[in-house]
Amino acid sequence: MPTRAAVRAAQQKKRSLILAGVILLLVVALVAVLGVMFVRGFPGPSAQQPAPEGTCLPASLRITADPAVAQALESIVADLTGPRTDCPQVSIRAEDSAVTAAAITEGTVPDFDVWVPDSAMWPARATGMAELREVDAADLVVTGTVASTPVVFATTEDTAAALESEGAGFASLAGGTVSAVVPDPAAVAGSSAALLALQTAVGGDARVFTALALGLERGVVATAADALAAASAATTPTIAVTTEQALLAYGTAADAPLVPVFPTDVKPAVSMPLVTLGDATVDTLEAVDVLSEAVAGASERLAEYGLRDAAGHAAGATGGDAAVVAADPADGANQAEALRTWQMLTAPSRMIALNDVSGSMNQPATADMRRIDLFEQAAVRAINSLSDDSSIANWVFSSRRIGGQDWQEIVPFGELGDPAHKQRMIDSANGLDSLVGGGTGLYDSVLAAVTYLRETYVAGQVNLVLLNTDGFNEDDEGLDLPGLLVELEKLRDPAKPVAVIAIGYGPDTDQAALEQIAAATDGAAYQALKPTDIGTVLIDAVTQRGCRPNCG
Repeated sequence: MPTRAAVRAAQQKKRSLILAGVILLLVVALVAVLGVMFVRGFPGPSAQQPAPEGTCLPASLRITADPAVAQALESIVADLTGPRTDCPQVSIRAEDSAVTAAAITEGTVPDFDVWVPDSAMWPARATGMAELREVDAADLVVTGTVASTPVVFATTEDTAAALESEGAGFASLAGGTVSAVVPDPAAVAGSSAALLALQTAVGGDARVFTALALGLERGVVATAADALAAASAATTPTIAVTTEQALLAYGTAADAPLVPVFPTDVKPAVSMPLVTLGDATVDTLEAVDVLSEAVAGASERLAEYGLRDAAGHAAGATGGDAAVVAADPADGANQAEALRTWQMLTAPSRMIALNDVSGSMNQPATADMRRIDLFEQAAVRAINSLSDDSSIANWVFSSRRIGGQDWQEIVPFGELGDPAHKQRMIDSANGLDSLVGGGTGLYDSVLAAVTYLRETYVAGQVNLVLLNTDGFNEDDEGLDLPGLLVELEKLRDPAKPVAVIAIGYGPDTDQAALEQIAAATDGAAYQALKPTDIGTVLIDAVTQRGCRPNCG
């Protein structure tokens, strides 16, 4: 039997063998690890750190953004992804919204996944214009709003104090106490928002809006910077109608610093939407959702670029500047319509004044004036109301003036900017009384004038016939009313409209026929029942080209 000492010695030897085996295994494992490190290389210090923070968009995006918002978007995307370099690419290309909208209107295939214009007006306008021109354009879907900026009156501190004390707003522009300078509404979204605000402020009264719009047209400049420079340099009270962002960007570099005045009656703003394509992929839409969430939490970043968040909050603003001014979701389409009206109102006219000189125009209208006398006075005022780039011709009609022809050209087309032509038009208007005689050859004369304008149509101008008559058709050898309407329908072309604006003077007018003629050409019919109405009605007809046939 082994002694206790022998047993302890045997156990000690066993433990030594086990310990040696464990050490051998650890040495083998260490050699294996060192071998792998030798082959693959030792890790650098960065591999020892946790993964960098940042969020990737689930898909790459090609974004076309207006310069007003492009840099803010770039900063927000950079904040979102952080230092990561493994994210899908997000490219942002700056392009004026008017340029992008024009390309879409022409049917150009978009080279973007997302469009961020400086106003929701632009996608509405692009879609509407494409439909009008029957162009197969991209399907645009507004999915959210990135940022906004309110429309303000930018002016000097003294003028601002006066305006604020009287609670000035858009309706106040009719008072003429200040001059207004407006960036071109066709290129600057803030101006189209201002036009809509002007319409709203006057309660939708088309006549008042027309008068104000034509007055503002004289103060139109190319850009917001031009408007701000004009307001700064003005020696009389002047405002620049612009956006808060444009004013902040303008800064204090002007001769006289400018401050914002927030109008009291209507507070317009422009929103900058996220616009996707109707055929966008699921991955693209998911990426847009992630971008939208990032923008929603980036009000401080937006403020660095003079922008407010989608709800109209101004980060870090105090006092009046902190007021919430947000765009109505429906304003995009409404602003596009306001712009269309503006362009119609301010576009140069190409007009045939088709004047009735039948014998009935010699009838007394007042105790000392004939119908033709009142019309001559009104015609001169109408000529003076047109812009210098308008072109106008003077035709007269009665019955069989030239052989069997009822109409006669008295003054051919020419621009009113030519002093000689304008004087010829005024002289011919004042001399209409010398041409009076015969019956009323109405229908053939209308068709001749519309046909002439259709055959010589000039794009970019309002091509129309201004028909002035005091009677009804008396030419039994020419067209009857149904025949005229058939011929007018043949000439109709919505892309190249030629409207008849018809004015009936006195109680003897066949007003029902004039209304049918106007309707067949998308024009309008007016009636002056009293002698004193002649001047007002004629001026209305000349100036209300943009709202026909529903000018109120």
